[in-house]
Amino acid sequence: MKMSTISLTNSQSLALAQCIAHGRMGQGISYATTTLFLYDYSLTVWDEAKYVWGPKQFSVGMAAFILARYGALAGTIFLLLPDTTSPAMESTATVLRLISVISSEFIVAIRTWAIWCGCRRISITLAFFSSAAIIPAAVIIGESIATNRVVPLVSPEFIDICSSTISNITQAYVVPYILTILYESVTLTLSLIRILTWRKTISKEVRTPLLDTLWRDGVLYFSFMLLLGFLNIGIVLQSGAPQLRTGCAQLQAVIHSILSTRIVLHMRDVKAHGCSVLQTDDRVTTIEFTNPNFNASIISDDDASEDVMDSAYEV
Repeated sequence: MKMSTISLTNSQSLALAQCIAHGRMGQGISYATTTLFLYDYSLTVWDEAKYVWGPKQFSVGMAAFILARYGALAGTIFLLLPDTTSPAMESTATVLRLISVISSEFIVAIRTWAIWCGCRRISITLAFFSSAAIIPAAVIIGESIATNRVVPLVSPEFIDICSSTISNITQAYVVPYILTILYESVTLTLSLIRILTWRKTISKEVRTPLLDTLWRDGVLYFSFMLLLGFLNIGIVLQSGAPQLRTGCAQLQAVIHSILSTRIVLHMRDVKAHGCSVLQTDDRVTTIEFTNPNFNASIISDDDASEDVMDSAYEV
């Protein structure tokens, strides 16, 4: 039985070697992402069972938590399946990442809205920027899914060894990342304006862990998302290594999931130690995130107390 041989030029041999190296790097990122998510899940699953499933009250916030957490989990499982480079598998993984990221951003939006006591102007602002970010991104991703196909990166003879799933959307994929960065900049700015005001007016002696938790979680979330957003923009613009896109995109979706769900769990955990902030002065400010429902209420009192908000961020 004769075996067919294929002769390669030096440039083709070099391209094949680079392609295989990039493929292994992309798989390495995917496996590391899966490990990171499962490790974090093992650390927080008890808190989830205690705070999320314990009350057994279904709500919009609980739905966002589930989609953010288990959408990312489903995406990480997909990365472990064989033949993940097929258009159908790639499209499914993309949809799962999109669900997880949108749900994570929704959690952050609820957090910002709660910090501002359900202010109507903040609600309109968040709705506007959410629509401005989600609609164009969904259109671009939808077009990408509809036109997905597998192409060889070196030659058709080596399509089983070195290939990639591409679509008609190439560098336009930077748009969803840019819109995500802009949206997160808005939510961070709105949150920090309020939080910094509280930190300036409330002394450390009477400040409870709530304000520090709000500050830390907001800054950490934005910092990681900003870094990963620019990383993915660079990967998209780097046309020589398309195999890295899936792994890096999944990494960002997983970090979205981890940090947004930890925001919810941290708020629950703070309650275990009590979380009210009181400034005994002509102006009284009280902040409460209550349990079992994740509620936010703020009472401001210049001459008389006025109940500004009694809204639920339920999980």
